[in-house]
Amino acid sequence: MKKVLHRLIYLLCLGVVAFGLTFACSPSRDQNARSPSPSAEPCRIVQHVRGESCIPLKPKRIVTLDFNSLAAVLALDIKPISSWITTEIEAEFPYFEGKTNGVEIVRGSSGQINLEKLLLLHPDLIVVISHPVFERVYQQLSHIAPTIVLPWVETKGDWKHHLKETARVFEIKAIAGNVMEDYYHRVEQLKGLLSDLQSLPRVSFAYIASGRLVIARQKSFAGGVLNDIGLLNPLFEDSGDIDLPISEELLPAIDSDVLFIAPLRKDDNSVIERLQQKPLWSKLKAAQNNQVYVVDFSVWRGLNIFAAHGMLDDLEKYLVRQGE
Repeated sequence: MKKVLHRLIYLLCLGVVAFGLTFACSPSRDQNARSPSPSAEPCRIVQHVRGESCIPLKPKRIVTLDFNSLAAVLALDIKPISSWITTEIEAEFPYFEGKTNGVEIVRGSSGQINLEKLLLLHPDLIVVISHPVFERVYQQLSHIAPTIVLPWVETKGDWKHHLKETARVFEIKAIAGNVMEDYYHRVEQLKGLLSDLQSLPRVSFAYIASGRLVIARQKSFAGGVLNDIGLLNPLFEDSGDIDLPISEELLPAIDSDVLFIAPLRKDDNSVIERLQQKPLWSKLKAAQNNQVYVVDFSVWRGLNIFAAHGMLDDLEKYLVRQGE
């Protein structure tokens, strides 16, 4: 009889524990969306893609989970304690040099976030973009710390909007305004330098991905910066897809005075070299002008303010300084 009674008590206790764990981990009860209890630290409600989260008034242990968000917070003079860079791009992101001192950078394959390591960091705020990779682990992230998901897929990677949204989260819109003002000031400066040329060149940007040549259009990152300056080849000023893959036979259709080209990965350099040996390459106006320049993919596809300044550096270097 005692054995039966002990067994019943054991099963009852086990059931209570299981219920407690199920209740605590239930995705229907997102900790981010709940109001803080009277004993919790003060926080404020922030609206984002996944609803609303109550974040600390002055977060001190911020973690970003993508290089876009890392760039945005750094540009706003906020230094996270750590950031994941989950990308397949073989790049060191030169524009982060000197800006990430004291930030633990965690590199990993795309789609892999080490939740155990993240938990050990004891973050008080997680910032990430709306991307399927992070959507899949949102519930786990939100149980570790308040998690803000900023629009990215919805805006097709609009880096200017992302900077503005990040500033909204931290209530520092004025700083974002200053950051963009500096960018547009540099754009105007470059326009002034280019005005000394006989005529503005028509410029395009292409990159090699999976062995194919892809042209950037106006809505892409590079296309947008070129368009801000007034250099983008009108052929690519349309409302179509962000990128336009083209076959080798269509190379002459690029018809730009200047072509910037970037390899996605290091072995893609061989694809560029192979293209340059083809007869059709010599029909490129940019090749005839001897104005084809190989640039850093991580800069020209950077999708952030630092990369935008890197593009302006390249444009000044090749279009202005080279002719001096």
